[in-house]
Amino acid sequence: MSKALNVKRFFQLLAGASAISLALAGQGFAHDLRAAIHQALSSNPSLKAADANYRATVYDLIAEEGGYQPEVSLFGNVANEYVDDPNGLSAADNGRAKVSGEIGLRATLPLYDGYRRANQVYAAAARVDQSALQLLDASETMALAVTEQYVNLARQGALLNEVRRHIRRLNQIRSQASDLVDGGRLPASDLVQIEATVFSAQATKADIERRLAETAVNYKAIVGSAPHGAITLPAIVAPSASQQGFVSSAVRNSYRVQSASSSVDIAGFQEGIGASAYQPQINLNAGVSAGSNLDGSSGEESRAFVGVDLNWTLYSGRKVGELSALSERKNQALYERMAVICDVERLAGSAWNAFQIASVRNGVLGSEVRSYTQLVRNYEDEFNSAARSVLDLLIAENRLFNARFEQINNQALLAFSGYNALATQSRLAKHFGVKKSDRLLRQKLTPKGNVEPRVVIKRGKVLFEK
Repeated sequence: MSKALNVKRFFQLLAGASAISLALAGQGFAHDLRAAIHQALSSNPSLKAADANYRATVYDLIAEEGGYQPEVSLFGNVANEYVDDPNGLSAADNGRAKVSGEIGLRATLPLYDGYRRANQVYAAAARVDQSALQLLDASETMALAVTEQYVNLARQGALLNEVRRHIRRLNQIRSQASDLVDGGRLPASDLVQIEATVFSAQATKADIERRLAETAVNYKAIVGSAPHGAITLPAIVAPSASQQGFVSSAVRNSYRVQSASSSVDIAGFQEGIGASAYQPQINLNAGVSAGSNLDGSSGEESRAFVGVDLNWTLYSGRKVGELSALSERKNQALYERMAVICDVERLAGSAWNAFQIASVRNGVLGSEVRSYTQLVRNYEDEFNSAARSVLDLLIAENRLFNARFEQINNQALLAFSGYNALATQSRLAKHFGVKKSDRLLRQKLTPKGNVEPRVVIKRGKVLFEK
């Protein structure tokens, strides 16, 4: 059953590849790489999830405003109450069970909390910035994934055209060899060798068609629509000439590095929140209530109160451990940021090297293709004048095919390396005209220095007022 399914899947892919290859052979391509990236960024579910997370963190920041407003609660109770208090109650009320009830409102407003609320606001703002940076980084990753599939489609299409050309040329050589065999001027074994080469080329063609179909499936999954039209390699984008300058720029612009910096900020604010638990907690309390038969006394009564309460933890066995753990969490964030910087430097350096090597190889392979092209022409002339055998011509044609095959692969690598270099600098989406404002409501809310927490909250509100 498994083999039958695999065979069925193979023919589905083969049919799909044939349809794709016909489409790629058409004239014009309305859905270019730029349009494909814009479509993916506006419709891909993973990016929509990152966008929802960003908006959720903004709402979390706005919710922190509640810490600066009174918390009002409704309370009430009903009970069958028995009170024995001969000194405080009349003889008629003392020692008698009565149904008592009370309902009221209570309001509490923190006056001092060791800057817990301020640090909560700052931490929430840092999370907004971090989620924004994560969304931008996800956009870069998505743009690079689209570019990779697009370049791969162009590469597979070019390889398919090349192998078709190669098969046509081999069939011409086979036809010439067949005439020579019929005329007794060439051994039959040479014709068999040529035919084996044709079969090998046809197998290569089938493999390319399979990979082309698989790439088209991957492209549709990312972009949201199937490729159509004639896809060619996008223009080459070269990184800066200086590797050191390129790597420095990558670290400076990297959304990953900036997101790691936000983690350091969050850890610092969490440290402040933890320390506030061991500071005096002063609250203003006020309320009103109405009830009957309260505290054993018959009749109705109402109450009103306003006051200040103090709660201060002078000793806790958890304090040292909790504060030390928060300090180490900040150290962890600092070291993780250093690790991210090292990783970005590594990726940027590798991307820069890959482009430079592919660029050098592109020139060498171009010269090799030109040499083998001339060699095939010379061998064909010499074959027609009986100075070369048909096998010499076959060998030259195979070498030309291999050189062109390698050249196409390297040209695709060169194109992708340039865009990969842009992605390591977090500049790929911008290169294709994707503005930050298209991905974000705003950015950078984390305060630097003494900023009134309610000012930070107000900035968060502005995000949804646009």
